Amino acid sequence: MSVFLEAKDVVKSFDGVEILKGIGVSVSQGDVVAILGPSGSGKTTFLRCLNFLERADSGTLTFDGITYDLHNATKKEVTAVRKKTAFVFQNYNLFLNKTVLENVTQGLKRSAASWNERQAGQLSQSALRRTAAARGHCQRACQQPRDHLF
Repeated sequence: MSVFLEAKDVVKSFDGVEILKGIGVSVSQGDVVAILGPSGSGKTTFLRCLNFLERADSGTLTFDGITYDLHNATKKEVTAVRKKTAFVFQNYNLFLNKTVLENVTQGLKRSAASWNERQAGQLSQSALRRTAAARGHCQRACQQPRDHLF
């Protein structure tokens, strides 16, 4: 199988403390990968660097046949990577001024209004709704069912 995603020599420091020390990974098309380690070991920082939510101090990302400099990528390059990837936040970061449907469709190329009734119905039954509500992270969104899809 060919390599679909490869990160090499990813370095990231915060306040002079090196968190990622030349980390790398190679993933083939169709692979499922788990990143394991103790709390504070840099798992989330590594993923955030790969999606440019954090700027790595150095390193490269080869994704879908294109190589990106993780420190010096242009805005256009960052946008290109983000259009092909997704990031699920640990803390269920939701925009408080948006409905659940608007939050879910935020990164899509189409608006929440373009979703059809069937898709919206599937969302209302999804694990996202149950998990976020159970953890208390969408209290505002879940309080007004008619206005917020539920």
